[in-house]
Amino acid sequence: MINNKKVIAFDLDGTLAESKSKLTEEMSEVLAKLLEKYYIAVISGGAYGQFQKQFLSSFSAPKEFLKNLYLFPTMGSTCYKYDEESSEWKKLYEERLAPEEIKKIINAFNEAILESGYDLSGSYGEILEDRGTQVTFSGRGQEAPADVKGAWDPNRLKRGLLVSLLKKKIPEFDIRIGGMSSIDVTKLGIDKAYAIGKIRKLLNVTDDEIMFVGDALYKGGNDAPVKKTDVDFIQPDDPSDTLEILKQYI
Repeated sequence: MINNKKVIAFDLDGTLAESKSKLTEEMSEVLAKLLEKYYIAVISGGAYGQFQKQFLSSFSAPKEFLKNLYLFPTMGSTCYKYDEESSEWKKLYEERLAPEEIKKIINAFNEAILESGYDLSGSYGEILEDRGTQVTFSGRGQEAPADVKGAWDPNRLKRGLLVSLLKKKIPEFDIRIGGMSSIDVTKLGIDKAYAIGKIRKLLNVTDDEIMFVGDALYKGGNDAPVKKTDVDFIQPDDPSDTLEILKQYI
């Protein structure tokens, strides 16, 4: 299914790694081997700093193949590519929210949290994070352990209520459930389907030549917009499932 593709695009949290955790050594090795045969794109709601901590710090590949790797933080509203001359990751573009848009989103979140009645005290780090191109809510805080995040809203009902409240307050933005405990808000049209469109243009490929792998393809999940495109997709259960799928193609 992947062998006839030119690009494999991945979600990060829950697909390549556990939430806010680094790649395992085995995942890094498998991705490095795939990079010799395919372009690889990693699309996440996280900011570039999160990519550095979670992905780049634990990923290793020969420099001659790093040119085949594209990083798309905050749903593709930003893109980074490896520059062989400087041996650094260079930003290709960035589409930031205006300061007044960020303020409006944060105010809407605060109102929705109050209306929901949720007690978010005792969180681990920030609950609301301004990522420049996106505002992200994390129910137990950005630094919460994976088990704490997973236990807070396993059936996505809490976030579903917040999303419904937010859609009434800020309908001019895209609002989607992501990760284990988060909600991502971006400019309208900035989602993973948008990122797929950027991949098409940057790499001069068609949808038929792209495979997407992501765990949140369920309705309302932040991978689900990919289904609006014509790319093929695979929905693993978790990173260990992703690993078993990918081993077939190295």
